[in-house]
Amino acid sequence: MRLGKLTAGVALLCGAAALPAQGPTYVIRGGTVVPVVGANIPNGIVVISNGRIQAVGANVTSPAGATVIDATGLFVFPGMIDAGTQLGLTESGSVPGSEDTREIGDFNPQNVALTAVNAHSELIPVTRVNGVTTVITSATGGLMSGSAALMDLLGWTADEMAVKPRAAMVMTYPSTGGGGGGFGGGGFGQNQPSAAERRETMNRQVRELRQFLADARSYAAVKSKLGADAADGPRVNQKMEALIPVVRGEMPVIFDVNSADQIRGVLTLADSFKLKVIIRGARDAWRLADTLAARAIPVIVGPTTQAPGADDPYDMLYAQPGALAKAGVKIAFQTSDASNSRNLPYNVALASAYGLDSTEAIKSITINPAQMFGVADRYGSIEAGKVANIVVTTGDPLDVRSTVKHLFIRGMKVPLTDRHTDLYEQFRARPKP
Repeated sequence: MRLGKLTAGVALLCGAAALPAQGPTYVIRGGTVVPVVGANIPNGIVVISNGRIQAVGANVTSPAGATVIDATGLFVFPGMIDAGTQLGLTESGSVPGSEDTREIGDFNPQNVALTAVNAHSELIPVTRVNGVTTVITSATGGLMSGSAALMDLLGWTADEMAVKPRAAMVMTYPSTGGGGGGFGGGGFGQNQPSAAERRETMNRQVRELRQFLADARSYAAVKSKLGADAADGPRVNQKMEALIPVVRGEMPVIFDVNSADQIRGVLTLADSFKLKVIIRGARDAWRLADTLAARAIPVIVGPTTQAPGADDPYDMLYAQPGALAKAGVKIAFQTSDASNSRNLPYNVALASAYGLDSTEAIKSITINPAQMFGVADRYGSIEAGKVANIVVTTGDPLDVRSTVKHLFIRGMKVPLTDRHTDLYEQFRARPKP
């Protein structure tokens, strides 16, 4: 990631360009189209050309020479979006050389996660063949981990995969759980810090976080007054530069938190610095659902495939998404992983079983995250003009019994093969005893 920082400027210039779509025009015909933003279209038609959805409806004329895909009895959905992963940044957790997920120190806003992404990770095809076509990937650690990247799961390089190289800044609000912005909690026995010591550590980190943001705001104000090309302008500070769009409210901030107290701290910080906030992972968000809804602050929930805490209600993790959605909070889902990002729909399915409306469930992994990260004009639904990230399935993608029959990313028909299918074919063809 350190080497990546040196070329971050070049990556950001070219990363926003969509992967050129080369190939035939496709017509998906006969399936039930689920556009997400409107009513389902039985026996619908979707036309794909030049990487975009050209037309969608029940009475659409098929272009001459198009490759027709018969979707009779199948369902057509927009590609799913995982709002929190480490895809491309880690391959095997037991092999340190394949990990590039965190840096030393509490403040690394200048980090650009995209520059560390391995576009040829085996975990990428494993994820996309289950219908996940777009993800947020980000580093962890400290109070400011750097900018997260929104990327499609197709491309020879990380730059080709990028949808938004700097989709959001990732921060962690301090807690009494221990040092490093809430990561870890000291040792055991005599080395374990007391409650008072943990509280003091948290208060110190909050002060440092506020001061860092105040410095960034001052830095941005000076640059604005002097002009970008002023000869007597301030010396470039990469950490401060990265925070300029944050303190100007142009880039959202993903705050990784857990408790209600942390959420309250984030809201206070947002008021002080006019931050555009997204709450992520908060187990206690349901306690402040009305407040979050009134302030239009979105929440990224999950993973739900975890055990509740010892003192938590047994259904807290599973029921929270439904409770937030009913209160009017815009929600999205994360798997917070790389190897398990393929299980995104099943995280949502658990929440559906505990009260999340089925329509909201699909929105939470399509149009909602697209809106959160400012790409809803291009992603998240099946509409003419949008990027052709489309999944054709045998049924509801949240149902583990459904299978993906056809997959399109940026209008390219993607083979439904990965390491799992390759190993299956390899051992199926082994010599008989």
